Amino acid sequence: MWRITNDSGVLYLGATVHMLRPGDLPLPEVFDEAYAQSEVLLFEADLGGLDQPEVQGQIAQGMVYGDGGKLSEHLAESTWQRLERYAASRGLAPQMLQPLRPSGVFLTLLGIEMMRLGATEEGVDMRLYRQALEDGKPVIGLETIQQHLEYLFSMGEEDPDLFMAQVIDELEVDSTMLDTLIGAWRRGDEAVLYDELVLQLKLDYEPLYRTLVLERNRLWWSQIEVLLDSPQTELVLVGAAHLVGPEGLLSRARGLGFTVEAMQ
Repeated sequence: MWRITNDSGVLYLGATVHMLRPGDLPLPEVFDEAYAQSEVLLFEADLGGLDQPEVQGQIAQGMVYGDGGKLSEHLAESTWQRLERYAASRGLAPQMLQPLRPSGVFLTLLGIEMMRLGATEEGVDMRLYRQALEDGKPVIGLETIQQHLEYLFSMGEEDPDLFMAQVIDELEVDSTMLDTLIGAWRRGDEAVLYDELVLQLKLDYEPLYRTLVLERNRLWWSQIEVLLDSPQTELVLVGAAHLVGPEGLLSRARGLGFTVEAMQ
């Protein structure tokens, strides 16, 4: 959690983890402190809107090939065979992945892996979203539902083979790696978060980094600058990958001369 200030405003910028293990709770106290000081909360998108049945229907429809195509038809044979082996190792019949586009495969496999690693609890964003609703604090999405879905559906479309290879590489981790990430998140360790979450994505799959991280950072920052000039105090909660590194939101704030303070 970081506190950002300029001559006219204060804003809290928090890194979220979307799924947590029971042992990762409670959240670090800095989240409670920032929440208590904030009048408005902003998330990547309207979390309540994403849960609406019609939006869930759009997501389900957008995750599959609408023409009845198969995933293996869009992959090299070696990539499909590796995906088959990985799916089988997780107790999933590979044929269940055939109707899915790359984004659908990613979300399916990520859900299975998080369950395997014991990440069964709601993440930071949903916990604070529910708390804000209970307390009557306004909640806002930094991007529209449609923008969010477009980013989601675009994953892996440019180069499905490279994307699937990267997905499997990232998911073939053990609990020690997850411990490292959660520890860095709790400490606010920007260097470790960048190395583990961003650097390899940028080096190995630059199109995905450009679309899902860099483009969204630019979109969000234009809004964050406006928020800093408002009389209210806001808490902005986005994925940790968006905050760290030379092109992250924290670096952008520092580069513009804002005061950036890591909360302890």
